Amino acid sequence: MPPMAEISVQRRLAAILAADVVGYSRLMGLDEQGTRTRFKAEFEDVIVPAVEKCGGRIVKTMGDGFLVEYGSVVEAVRCSMEIQDQLVERQKSQQEEQKIRLRIGVHVGDVIIEDGDIHGDGVNIAARLESLAEPEGICISRAAFDQVRDKLPFPFVDCGEHTLKNISRPIHVYRISGGSVPNESSRITRRTNRRTRNVLAIAAALIVAVASAWLGLQQFVSGSSAGPPNLGTPRLSIAVLPFVNLSGDESQNYFADALTEDITSDLSRISGSFVISRSSAATYRDQSIEAKRVADELNVRYLLEGTVRRARSGVLVSAALTDAKTGQQLWSERYEKRGGNIYTFQNEVTGRVARALNLELKEAVSHQASRRGGGNLDSIDLALRAWAEIWNKPQSPATNRTGLEYANRALELNPNNAEALGVATYAYARAATYGWGMPRAEAIRKGLEAGERSLTVDPDNADAVYALGFIHYAAGATIKSLELMRRVIELNRNHAPAYFFTGVNLIRLGKPREAIQWIERAFRLSPRDPLRSVWHAIIGRAQVLLNEDKQAIETAQKGVVANPNHPHNYAVLASAYAHLGEMEKATAALDELKRVLPNITASGYLSQLASDDLVAIKSYERLIVGLRNAGLAN
Repeated sequence: MPPMAEISVQRRLAAILAADVVGYSRLMGLDEQGTRTRFKAEFEDVIVPAVEKCGGRIVKTMGDGFLVEYGSVVEAVRCSMEIQDQLVERQKSQQEEQKIRLRIGVHVGDVIIEDGDIHGDGVNIAARLESLAEPEGICISRAAFDQVRDKLPFPFVDCGEHTLKNISRPIHVYRISGGSVPNESSRITRRTNRRTRNVLAIAAALIVAVASAWLGLQQFVSGSSAGPPNLGTPRLSIAVLPFVNLSGDESQNYFADALTEDITSDLSRISGSFVISRSSAATYRDQSIEAKRVADELNVRYLLEGTVRRARSGVLVSAALTDAKTGQQLWSERYEKRGGNIYTFQNEVTGRVARALNLELKEAVSHQASRRGGGNLDSIDLALRAWAEIWNKPQSPATNRTGLEYANRALELNPNNAEALGVATYAYARAATYGWGMPRAEAIRKGLEAGERSLTVDPDNADAVYALGFIHYAAGATIKSLELMRRVIELNRNHAPAYFFTGVNLIRLGKPREAIQWIERAFRLSPRDPLRSVWHAIIGRAQVLLNEDKQAIETAQKGVVANPNHPHNYAVLASAYAHLGEMEKATAALDELKRVLPNITASGYLSQLASDDLVAIKSYERLIVGLRNAGLAN
């Protein structure tokens, strides 16, 4: 046997840049060829020239990432910033789903060079640092920071020590992220303020931060066939956690929830804000979950938390804003109001958030506060109770009936209460859609009347506009419903249900591909939404209509996990399996559909989906054909 060729091995000190494409697998799943083409173009046009300019050597590429060696850590960091800046600039006009976004880690240390390749702890640390970085961001080690701190004008944020996978010792981490990082360095602490943790026992467990949510929603794109608004880099990404009721009276929960919702809506009015839906934020109520986990699940940077203590004499509110990425509490304050209108705190709270983050406040004047600035306070209070029944409790005929009762009592005291008119509209829309409590025609008639009155009183009430869009959908007026959902997003670009209903309307109009994009945006805004089983079902439905039966099955199965009693996911499964010829599985799914809807027929199901809309009836044809093939009687 001839002797093996001698392998050249050496050690040296080097600066290492490790980079990875954010969400590469998801991008490939959406568009494999397009993703490969875009990454190749950015690699050749941006990355290679930047590396060569800074004297680096591309060691290797790994499908969705690459490794670069430099003789100077200054040049490695400079190159990292140049790459990120160029990629952001080049992709401004692209849809978010198409962007090639990198995470980058930089370390300087001893490496092993073996036939041109490099490995060892120096490489491993750079790779682990990359995994800590935000999308379009950079993390560097203390060793790298010590060499560049006085040589580069970039803003560095001290992130403290981190235990990295397969690295024996803790690594001190610094972060740079262009203009999104404050100029003043701040030390991350893993300890929350002790007093705050004691007072806000529930809310403190709900601290929100993220590594990948520098996403904001730009101006709404006109035209029914347009995709959802492009995502950009928000100046504010935040979750408002449920304010904790400390009144000792659970019946006052509605008031704390109303304050939470008002502040959530007001923050959405700040230009460039990204605000997690109240529905998802509310799922952390009464849970003790480690803050970082919540941060990763919701993908936001800031947390607003607070408590409410309400009594006959007035109300005491405490609020605190935390940078969950750093653990730093940016401000906290107590507000006390005795007598008069106690629904106006959110104006001040929203203003403090904006000032703490150097955001423009002119768009953040509290719409809720101004709307509730006058009128009958008992009527206002009843309207808040109505919304609490509708929004904060599980959907059922009972909660719908109670919410409508509260709304009607509010309207007896003040017929022009826009809040009450809005919730009444929504309750009637539910009644018409699900057959709850009254004939469909009566529910539609009353819902349309209440909805139009609400907009006469307050045309900028986003929830009321949404409710009117819902009732128009129930009535089969698809185009009108779509127009109203677009108006909701103009008023509140973070209104997740409006994105969902835009998708539902687009399916009716025969545009399932566009529909999926809109509903996926709803998921981004409300990743833990209580109605996510419904959202999965609608995406699955669109996939069946697109002949994407395998994908539809995968989507609907997620919906079944979220809620085993929601019928539409079983309808998707039955139809998709039938189209694939897997009749045993189709029959099993159909049995589950009949379990939830015992008297369902194919024509009855189609009528439920399409009303009398001939375009919609045609759009759902493939779904219904699959159900009939599965054995559903006509």
